[in-house]
Amino acid sequence: MSESFPAVECTIETMDRTLYASREVGDLVDAGDYILNTALYYALGFTSGRYVNKGNRPSYIEDTSRIYSKLYITPARPEPAEEYTRRVWGFSRADVHVGGHSMGSWNARPHRYAVKNWSAQEDPSKGKNIPKFGRERVLDQQNLFTAYILLYEGDVGSLEIPRYIRLGKKRSKARVTTRIVKCEIGEGEFLSNHPFGIYDYEGVPIGDLISVRMRPVPLVIQARYKGRYVRIPDAGRGDVVLPYRLEFLKNRR
Repeated sequence: MSESFPAVECTIETMDRTLYASREVGDLVDAGDYILNTALYYALGFTSGRYVNKGNRPSYIEDTSRIYSKLYITPARPEPAEEYTRRVWGFSRADVHVGGHSMGSWNARPHRYAVKNWSAQEDPSKGKNIPKFGRERVLDQQNLFTAYILLYEGDVGSLEIPRYIRLGKKRSKARVTTRIVKCEIGEGEFLSNHPFGIYDYEGVPIGDLISVRMRPVPLVIQARYKGRYVRIPDAGRGDVVLPYRLEFLKNRR
């Protein structure tokens, strides 16, 4: 008889324009196609950090020191329009346009009545990285993402997952729906097909590697491994397969 343990499937629907800096190219700030678990641990209420991050040094390891071995939250992957209509509207349609990204620009001015236009040589803030204008590529409303909470210890029924959360630099609103699923543990050669952080697993891939560079943590989107794995049945689609046992920033502790 194979081992098993419970997990929670979290469906996240963006309800606002959502901005986070997956990459910065020139004056462009780009929100990527995945929501990192560095954000989800905080957004879902499993840990908390300083409101003001002095020195721009994240404290992920310290903030999750009590829970990282008890549960693992995967990054959230985007879902196609057909899956959005099935989960949110209750019927499946592939010929609709929902979600996606949009471009915008911003131009910040100091909060003073009169602003002096300094020359480049005399500007008091010259030499400081304080951008005053730029472009942003953000997630629109009606984007759907799926993440999983793998519970290694405790009772899955005791988890308190909020119905609504805040994401991104501007604390945009998102709706969360959940369902409990069963994970089956197997062993052998397997193809992982759901994203996880590159520092969350110590195994070395043997092939079929697809990764995405994101900030602050790159993601493994697909890879083939040998060892123990977790299989999560997914109704109507292929099963989700992940390595066992993933732990948040495991290789950085």
